[in-house]
Amino acid sequence: METKVVRLPVPLADLARRLADRGIRAGDVNAFLDVEPRLAQTVPLVGATAPCGFPSPADDYLDRPLDFNELLITHPAATFAVRVTGLSMIGAGIFPGDIAVIDRALTPSYECIVLALLDGEFTIKRYQTKGGTVILHPENKDFADIVIQEGQEFEIWGVVSGVIRKF
Repeated sequence: METKVVRLPVPLADLARRLADRGIRAGDVNAFLDVEPRLAQTVPLVGATAPCGFPSPADDYLDRPLDFNELLITHPAATFAVRVTGLSMIGAGIFPGDIAVIDRALTPSYECIVLALLDGEFTIKRYQTKGGTVILHPENKDFADIVIQEGQEFEIWGVVSGVIRKF
């Protein structure tokens, strides 16, 4: 098999080494991510809404418990999360420090947001096509579109299905 020397951050290099050692594809998420399963935890979900305008009387009604796994994960075997860095997607409400939920089972469609691997580096951008050309569009006017050129190493790792932000 042909090889190529690249510089990667240590965590990505370790990931690549695990992939190579186990002889698996990048798509076999569960096989290479070190994830420890936990017991399902739920929180109460209040049945009333919380308007962001004028206050209204609160209801004492509680809806069924809310399970964040159920809320965020549609395809457990194909879902993983990455921490976001950079400012290129702030117009889409994705900020540095957020956690993007990536679903590899979803097929990318025009205007969805994807996690792509481009020339050995990950990026989160809006997926667009124009005349057979793939464009990775940032949601920040300070950043330029990335037009995928022939010969570039390009793979979509999954569709961003949600974002988690802690204040």
